[in-house]
Amino acid sequence: MRAVFSLKGELSQPLYALTAPILLLMQHLVVALATKALGQTPNYDIGFWLLPLRRLAFLADFAPWATALALVFSLAVAWALAVLSFQRASRAHGGYTLAALAIVPGVQILSVILLALLPDRPVTPTLDQKTGVNVAHILQGVFAGGAIIVLAVLISAVTFGTYGWGLFVATPFLVGVITAYLANRDSALTFKQTALLVVLAAGLGTLALVMLALEGIVCIALAAPLGALVAIAGGALGRMAALRGRNQGRPLTSIVFLPAVFFVETVVPPALPIAMHETIDIAAQPSTVWQALTSDAPIAAPPGLVAYAGLAYPIRGRVIGEGVGAERIGEFSTGLAWEQVTAWEPDRKLAFTVLIQPPIMKEISPYRHVHAPHVSGYFETSTTSFELQPLANGTTRLTARAAHMLRMDPVFYWEPMARWAIHANVTRVLQDIKQKAETAPH
Repeated sequence: MRAVFSLKGELSQPLYALTAPILLLMQHLVVALATKALGQTPNYDIGFWLLPLRRLAFLADFAPWATALALVFSLAVAWALAVLSFQRASRAHGGYTLAALAIVPGVQILSVILLALLPDRPVTPTLDQKTGVNVAHILQGVFAGGAIIVLAVLISAVTFGTYGWGLFVATPFLVGVITAYLANRDSALTFKQTALLVVLAAGLGTLALVMLALEGIVCIALAAPLGALVAIAGGALGRMAALRGRNQGRPLTSIVFLPAVFFVETVVPPALPIAMHETIDIAAQPSTVWQALTSDAPIAAPPGLVAYAGLAYPIRGRVIGEGVGAERIGEFSTGLAWEQVTAWEPDRKLAFTVLIQPPIMKEISPYRHVHAPHVSGYFETSTTSFELQPLANGTTRLTARAAHMLRMDPVFYWEPMARWAIHANVTRVLQDIKQKAETAPH
């Protein structure tokens, strides 16, 4: 079994037809078992079969540690499928494009089926590579990898408006494959040298995004850990394909399928609801807490790390009028949020619906305007409420609830960041209300 996951191996048609489906179905099995363990009923619809792991994020009471574990599991399955699929393509002397697509949810089932149908070709020995460094091929690999990143953002984000597996996983994986393949196809480089070239290509591509005003530094920094890991993994497989010395140019054709992957993601976009619940006890009467809650005084405490990350944070809120239907204006670091009051119970409850909200972040860029669609519409807050509960000794328990929607994949990667930002902002608001209420004159 060890040989199956070796980068030096070749996989026969029967063995691939046995192992690859098992890996695929492991994802569905984990989702079904997790759903039943939480006392819920699995929904075996088309989304379950095409995007199984995304379903885990939709489960109620899904713990943060489980989210992190699900991300590791999804990357491990993707890596194992990539290795097996590249070995299958090597044995079939073709199908490297299908091998690259085998890691992309939504199309991986079809890719695995087609790879399993490819007939075996006679095993040929690995060609000896020339020693030394071919600078021309290295430059070709680095510039090709950088160009793929720019092209992918133009198609996925700017044209289709999708931020998902195709952009954050498939694209860096193909950058690694193609950069490594071009750099190693004439002279063999070490894995370390190849990895450095892949990172250089990714860095060149992201620099181009900033200089072309397609992305800001903050978004690139947030996506970099996942992208770098996947790109280096792709580089290992691209290097393996080049060292085989056969089917010249075949791995390069995988790039033409990226637009199709982006289109599939527009048909099945991610939409992960995130519910927030935070509570704080305040040494003041509910009436005093209500005054602090509806005050338009600015939040005194500094925003902390949220501000350094360029994410939106609240500055103050102002209620225009009273009662249900009144207007509330939330001032954020990135702009104004227009809200409508849906519950108005003095000293008991304040709730509102967000009608128009500001961008979720302010990109750091040498340009005044950045063409990055993700700053609006990909993370939204729909409703927010504050509930006041009188406690003994004249104190008050203030509970904040909010409903959000995240529309970016992989949800296991972006959800923890979103929850952290929500928690930081809400905690800061509650602490400010506590400070205002407890220091207000009686």
